[in-house]
Amino acid sequence: MSLAPRRLRLSASLTLALAAAVPGCLKVPVGDVDAPGGKEGSPAEAKAVIDRYVAALGGEEALRKIAQRTVEARMTFLPETGCTEKDENCRTAETVGTFTLQSTADQRLYRRTVIDKQIEEEGYDGKTGWQFRRGFLVLEDEDESVITREDAALHWYFDFDKRGIELALEKPRDKDFDGNARTLDGVRWSSKGDLIPPKTQWYDRKTGLLAEELLEDDKAEPPISQHIIYDDYRQIDGVLVPHKIRLVNKFGDRTQEVVFVTQRVDHAPIKPEVFQVPKVPPPEKAKDEKLVALAKAREFAAAEPKNLDAQVALARALWAASHFDEAADAAQVALKLQPKEAEALWILARARVLQGRFKEALPILDRAGKAGVRDVLVHAQRAWIASHQRDFSAVADALDHLGEANAQLAGRYRNFAGKPLQVSFKGNGCTAELPIATEGTVTFVDVQIGEEKVRALVDTGAADVILDGDIAAKLKIPVRSKSRLGGEGGPEIGHGQIDALTVGNATIAGIPVDVFPHQVLEQMTGGVGAAPQAVLGARVLELFQVSFDLPNNKLVLVNPIPKCKSALASYRTGSGAPFYLHETHFLYVLGAMNGAEGLFLVNTGMQGVAITATTKAFARAGIGAPPLRRNEAALVDVAEFTIGNAFKALGLRGAYGYFEQSESSDQFRIDGMLGLDFVGRGRLTIDYPERKLYFAAPPAEAAGPAAAAAPAAPAKGK
Repeated sequence: MSLAPRRLRLSASLTLALAAAVPGCLKVPVGDVDAPGGKEGSPAEAKAVIDRYVAALGGEEALRKIAQRTVEARMTFLPETGCTEKDENCRTAETVGTFTLQSTADQRLYRRTVIDKQIEEEGYDGKTGWQFRRGFLVLEDEDESVITREDAALHWYFDFDKRGIELALEKPRDKDFDGNARTLDGVRWSSKGDLIPPKTQWYDRKTGLLAEELLEDDKAEPPISQHIIYDDYRQIDGVLVPHKIRLVNKFGDRTQEVVFVTQRVDHAPIKPEVFQVPKVPPPEKAKDEKLVALAKAREFAAAEPKNLDAQVALARALWAASHFDEAADAAQVALKLQPKEAEALWILARARVLQGRFKEALPILDRAGKAGVRDVLVHAQRAWIASHQRDFSAVADALDHLGEANAQLAGRYRNFAGKPLQVSFKGNGCTAELPIATEGTVTFVDVQIGEEKVRALVDTGAADVILDGDIAAKLKIPVRSKSRLGGEGGPEIGHGQIDALTVGNATIAGIPVDVFPHQVLEQMTGGVGAAPQAVLGARVLELFQVSFDLPNNKLVLVNPIPKCKSALASYRTGSGAPFYLHETHFLYVLGAMNGAEGLFLVNTGMQGVAITATTKAFARAGIGAPPLRRNEAALVDVAEFTIGNAFKALGLRGAYGYFEQSESSDQFRIDGMLGLDFVGRGRLTIDYPERKLYFAAPPAEAAGPAAAAAPAAPAKGK
């Protein structure tokens, strides 16, 4: 019925057609406009204005005979006025597009706009409203569909009570939008429960025709409004239809005008499938540009084995594709040709850091620095090495070279009291076992801090031990410094240390902790169950071989010392798959989603879905965007996920649109993230000492299908 009623309920940034995405916000009137012939004189009530309008159109009988309508129009976007230099999306040139509208008497709708070579579609099938834009299908929720259903009414001037529409007479105007003398009678539209945004229509008293429509949101900052001006009525099948419509959007000082000129109108039957929610076919798998570049680099290096540039280019391409072990080998080949080649030294040094081969990495970093690699880059790697080695003094020294921005962090490491992260086991044992408790999709373990039993989330995606502010206060943990989470504007967090933390039979003494507001920890559970009181991050976890033994609902920590070889070996099932630790805690593994290779962050704190990935990574796996709904997670089906020959899972659920980081600070690819659910009900062992992941299938799967399906033995006779 109107061009954009629902948009005025949204924030100003999404409201009006003032950006490049204007077509998606446009709505052309579904109903008709008045025809000449109404009686002149001031109306006594709003319904009288509408009755005059119906008569002007051609009368109720003629209108009721029309069951559907198709309108095709040319739309012209005129140059905007009032733009400033800050308005990046200001349309400064006239642009022409096309518009199609199909609607029915039983309230079904289809809209299509084409402008700037972009096609956008909207529809309502009688139950659900939908939009299809830029490859994304959006399904409306119940509230949004109420608005679209009203927009879909071809005969919007009938059956007000049935639709919950309320009318009120407005004071007449003596001038129209353009300032011309004209008597206009106003009708204010609203709905019961305010489900549909209100608007005001203005009818020409002489003709009975609808002349203007106004939607506005004066509470927005800046205020926004939309004027629709109707003109050039022509008779089609015995009723009048407007053939020229002007849409004037105002957003503060900015004004944009769109002119619709109708090219064709007919009332022929419309196929029902036009209105149905589109079925979006899965996309073809996209090319992996990094692997394409790598293949070319391999060919070049193989053809020119003595060419230094070719060998360095291969090492660079392998590094960018996250083939770290091969990148190190290729860098060594280049260094045999030129021992002082800076890029080869830099790639080799960083690969050794990722592999945990720190003794080899340190002298190579020295050589890289002498060859010209910037001092700040070299010392950042040194800081990460020292962090993994628990040498906090060396961390502070390295951070001193990284500038004033790291001075506070360097101070925290330098002022740490005592030896950090010292491990001991009760009874000189090797293993610590803790029951895993699950609430919703979140798993917890209980740990001991002082006299308090604390509920903790085990999170490989976190760096440190995190404590809830309430627990920290109860334990009287002194906060030695403060910072902002995520930088300026983020919540304030505190930094301190605790004497010890007990995890089953294991005790870790001298632990740096971050103190978070309770609300931040609540967000980690997604609102499911009680929030964790603590988080065990990688700084503690990397002291052990860690097994998430989900079939037996327990977490197992094994002490990585020589006397515990047997205990360590018992969890090293199969060939295992290498993983890489980046910076202080990021744990990456190469995997394949539907056969498409990628590097994935293993984050046991992400629970509820098995995987998330960048949109490009999903595209390479042949997975497109799922239908989207407001306030609902966008989930996709992943047919298969593999990690080398060590692991294979079928039928996983993935979260779409939640992860878009495609590259690390060290310029290697990142494609997604794996949560604890990716192992299903199997066992995941994160072998920090060996830098490998090991997997064990659930008992029934390990026994094989035949064993799982075997019938029970018959009962013995008495």
